[in-house]
Amino acid sequence: MKTDIKKQLAAIAATACVAATGVSANLSIATFAASNYISDGWYYIKNVNSQKYLDVSGKKDANGSNVIQYQGNGGDNQKWYVKNLGNNIITIQSGLGSGRMLDVQNGANTDGTNIRLWESNGASAQKFKVVKNSSGVYCLLTENSNETKAVDVYGFSKDNNANINQWTYNGLTCQQFKFEATSKGSSSTSSSSSSSSSSSSSSSSSSSSSTTSGTTIEVKNGGTSLATAISKAKAGTTIVINGTVKSGAVKVPAGVNISGKNNAVIDFSSTSGSNGRGLSFYGNGSTVQNITVKNASDNGIYIEGSNNTFKYVTCTYNHDAGFQVSNGGAYNKFYNCNANHNWDATGENADGYANKLHSGAGNYYENCIAEYNSDDGWDCYAAHGAVTLVNCQANYNGYCNGIYGDGNGFKMGGVDNKTPGVKAHLDPCNHVLKGCTAKGNLASGFDRNNQNGVVTMENCIADGNKKNNYNWPLTGKPSALGYEVTFGKAKIISCTSKNSSNNIKGATLSGNCVGF
Repeated sequence: MKTDIKKQLAAIAATACVAATGVSANLSIATFAASNYISDGWYYIKNVNSQKYLDVSGKKDANGSNVIQYQGNGGDNQKWYVKNLGNNIITIQSGLGSGRMLDVQNGANTDGTNIRLWESNGASAQKFKVVKNSSGVYCLLTENSNETKAVDVYGFSKDNNANINQWTYNGLTCQQFKFEATSKGSSSTSSSSSSSSSSSSSSSSSSSSSTTSGTTIEVKNGGTSLATAISKAKAGTTIVINGTVKSGAVKVPAGVNISGKNNAVIDFSSTSGSNGRGLSFYGNGSTVQNITVKNASDNGIYIEGSNNTFKYVTCTYNHDAGFQVSNGGAYNKFYNCNANHNWDATGENADGYANKLHSGAGNYYENCIAEYNSDDGWDCYAAHGAVTLVNCQANYNGYCNGIYGDGNGFKMGGVDNKTPGVKAHLDPCNHVLKGCTAKGNLASGFDRNNQNGVVTMENCIADGNKKNNYNWPLTGKPSALGYEVTFGKAKIISCTSKNSSNNIKGATLSGNCVGF
């Protein structure tokens, strides 16, 4: 990209400011003698100045695709694989699937050179030196410049779609990045819309004619709106979301199915307040698959019905829990779903999955992920029925968009003080977790939270959670009850704990347990 006066003035001003304090900008970054500051793996890469993420514009998986910054949405175009080459030199591969790499255009050694995607070729233009500062953030020096220049957000911009380029290394916040670990998972079929859709698909799809074939209704930008499709649908109808559409909150009738194609996204940014749940299911027997639900003012998806199925569904940037099952919702099944970057103003409500507040029995989660939500990964507060979780992940919850919440990975209990006319009480639930992982959460990985049932955890892993990896006290005095309770003993079978402490006085260990 070409340089401009704004960039030059910003750089001069920043340099002058640093010089006035008698500290060189280059000296603000301290290089530490350690290997592999960033481990091999998948990450979101967030700029410190803008709090926005490196993003492949338009999700275009092609040579020359531009790299910009954009608000987090959990899409594969915001996921990057870091591979260490030695001496803290890394390559950064896009999550879009073809293996293309972050690349300095033509390997040029000039300020303002564009950063883009290009097929892997092993050139210095695709290699970056990681430099760490004392706050635990990183700069990425370009090897093609002999480490004199760095990956940089153009013009110190905080805007969506701002360009990523190369600029003389100065260590300022426009060149500082945080690497937020994630899992590649199966999100390629359910990733969120990104930058290009904000310009090319921003109008509400509320007019024009519908495309109906038998029991199929297509919803797309400029065509039939989701609300119109819902009004025409009946049990057995499949609503196909084609690309990105905008919608107000809708209630999905019993037995109506929703399926996505062309990176389907339903954007609920027009909703407001507690009535702004994106998709609500009060009936039974619907199947939803291959869509992303984002920007709802309340839950992304809310369920009181039963026997509904969700496959490859992502809920992101909603302002309450991504998915919520409550008030009798039972025997719903979730496969390969992802709840990330959901947050609310207080941080106390936006879990990834809220299976709580009188939810019924038999709700089942398999290969689902909850990451970077402001409250918990899973919250089973005041649930009335046991859940089963198989091969699920709850990582880095408790902080999002500057908001802190409770931050447990799997929070399995809570006193029911929400039933009208009934004293606060415990509802024992014998939850089962198999092969689940909790990593880097702000509080505990696997947390009792006053659960009085017998919870079974088998072949689970907890790693680096800030309070405890496994938090299962034997007794407690819940404030809503006002008296001490002896809890049911949890079963921890062939589980692993590493890089944190445990409280397992209220648990029995068996099998091949490691790290307790």
